[in-house]
Amino acid sequence: MLNLELDLDRKNSFIFDFDSTLVSIEALDTLVKSRLKDAESDAVRRIDDITRRSMNGDLSFDESLRLRFESVKMRVEHFKQMGREICASLTDGMEELLKDLIARGQELFIVSGGFYDIINPVATRLGVPPENVFVNELITGPDGRVIGVKESPLAHEGGKAEVVRILKEQGRLPGKIIMLGDGMSDCGVFSNGLSDFFIGCGFHVARPKVMACCETCKEAVFLNTVGELRQLLF
Repeated sequence: MLNLELDLDRKNSFIFDFDSTLVSIEALDTLVKSRLKDAESDAVRRIDDITRRSMNGDLSFDESLRLRFESVKMRVEHFKQMGREICASLTDGMEELLKDLIARGQELFIVSGGFYDIINPVATRLGVPPENVFVNELITGPDGRVIGVKESPLAHEGGKAEVVRILKEQGRLPGKIIMLGDGMSDCGVFSNGLSDFFIGCGFHVARPKVMACCETCKEAVFLNTVGELRQLLF
């Protein structure tokens, strides 16, 4: 198994993806599907295919977001309602692990293409400070209908890598930088030389391209459970 060569008596930077990493679901997909009338419809299968292609790096984030928003009409209240429910979907063992990292003085970040109204309640519960949470924000019409996302690096392909690059330039990432996530956008942070280590998270879905990414470098590893992650870190 990978030896991170981390000194947890010194501050390091842990950057977490959100969907299928900190939580067990793909939040936007779950929300979109909840608005569809027939759980077995072709629309549901299209959503699953969009997510699979996007997470494998076969479909740009911009395009995947557009396709999902087009699939069903949503209002900002739908996102806020999911935010009130999302903590029930926390990945088993993740809350305790993050609290232990905080107790050891580590710096925690969330960088995700997901949405503030859904992610902020989880960040608050996990103890990740607001200034370390980087996510998308919704644009809504006067009737509360969601019509898009505010302009930011995370609204586009390669956004996670760009956010981490900016944080590095600002000197906000102390010690070693560890990127954790289940998708190719997370692996992209590492492959672009922006993190010292990459931990591929197969807690809920094992993506072959992410597994392959981890097999090609001694500074990367693919883990199947939070228990394995705890063993690796502590």
